[in-house]
Amino acid sequence: MIMRMTWGKLRAGSWSDFEKTYRETVAAKGGKVKGLRGRWLLQDSQDKDTGFAVSLWESAADMQAYEQSDLYRNEFAPALQPFFVGDYKTYRSEVKYMQ
Repeated sequence: MIMRMTWGKLRAGSWSDFEKTYRETVAAKGGKVKGLRGRWLLQDSQDKDTGFAVSLWESAADMQAYEQSDLYRNEFAPALQPFFVGDYKTYRSEVKYMQ
């Protein structure tokens, strides 16, 4: 399994709008993607303008197909991109242990 984690810093005070947009796009339309096992949106407890989007995938191929899909490139990424300021980074990691 592969875990995809994106960390990002949002424009100050924009978390509520970001979360609403995430729910209306990624959560509402991205639940039936091939290979997706789960999805989480996490807000940092100390810096309310930063957080993580985490997803768990059956395989790297499924995750890559999602990242290259029209849904991700033409709908999800453009809807969320305006909220980010400065750096954001995506990590793709092989899950070595799960309980």
